[in-house]
Amino acid sequence: MESIQWVQLPFAFVSPGDVLAAGIVLPLVCIGLAALRFHIRVTQNSPFGIDDWCSALGSIFITGMGACFIAGERLGVMGYPTSVPTGTEASQAYGLFLGSYILEAKLQFAIQFLLTFAYAFVKASIVLFCRRIFVGHKGSAFDWASWVVLIVVILWSAGFLIGGLIFGCGKHVELHWAPLKTVVESGCDVSTPEVALVISDIIIDLIILVLPLPSIWTLSMSKHKRLAITGVFLVGLASIAASAARAAIYLYVEFAGYGAGYDINQAVTLLLWWSMLEVSLAAITACLPTLSLLAKDIRLQMFFQRLGSMSSIWKSNSDNSGNPHKDADYSLDRVYTGPTNLSQKRSGDSQTQIVERYEHQK
Repeated sequence: MESIQWVQLPFAFVSPGDVLAAGIVLPLVCIGLAALRFHIRVTQNSPFGIDDWCSALGSIFITGMGACFIAGERLGVMGYPTSVPTGTEASQAYGLFLGSYILEAKLQFAIQFLLTFAYAFVKASIVLFCRRIFVGHKGSAFDWASWVVLIVVILWSAGFLIGGLIFGCGKHVELHWAPLKTVVESGCDVSTPEVALVISDIIIDLIILVLPLPSIWTLSMSKHKRLAITGVFLVGLASIAASAARAAIYLYVEFAGYGAGYDINQAVTLLLWWSMLEVSLAAITACLPTLSLLAKDIRLQMFFQRLGSMSSIWKSNSDNSGNPHKDADYSLDRVYTGPTNLSQKRSGDSQTQIVERYEHQK
């Protein structure tokens, strides 16, 4: 077995070091932030919410993906060129029973299996956290919209797991790690579900990103305050950028065709690497609003004190107008659900108070 001259693609492949870094660093960061999230709930005497548990479960599945990355690098199949028999043409390699490709394909199946659960839990965590903050009363527009998005996330994840991954080739699950030429000859279409996944993933992420924005901009607070809160949620753009990069790479490789002569192992590793980065960034984004409470324990305290001063201005105006205003030190997490019999205007005021209390905790 020896390496051959593969056709070069217009983007760089990841190195073994990149694979190990993704497999070790990203899971550790996600697990660490999820643990800090629970720590904050305890220190604030706040109950653990469903969004917290979803975030933790998503981090666990990300850790499982990381273990697959580490195994793939240690076995010499992820981050390394594919070894083929001497004299093999690059354009013919996709039809061979290559041990390294079969091993990589099995790891790919495991990673995609774990990725589907990670997607479901991480995306659900973000939606549930938004509901925790912005649902002023049942039956509101945001209440219905967030439920619809949550159901779409669940059905989307389950659909790809069952219809696209496990039973994508009927009962022949082994076709997922057979030579690509064999898969094509069998009539199993593994490409269409994956194309649908990478494209729909971007769309769903964008929907989740914009979901809380209308509620933020109807809050009774200053423009600068609303911009600051919006900025926290817009950190999710990093995850969407990673998702878009993966989609662009996948569509290019798919358009080139299996027989184009590129290194299949390297291409698959690159796509899995971007998937790992995307879901990890999403998990990190899901924890950021809660973790900002830790700012009082680090050097960023002065920044959040400035945000708190803007909050106090709103509070003063609210008190002068005769509106009831509860203790500003009351934690967001203690206001888990709002009253259900308020009008839409009072619901908006309640949401504002929730956010204000959340900022004062910083």
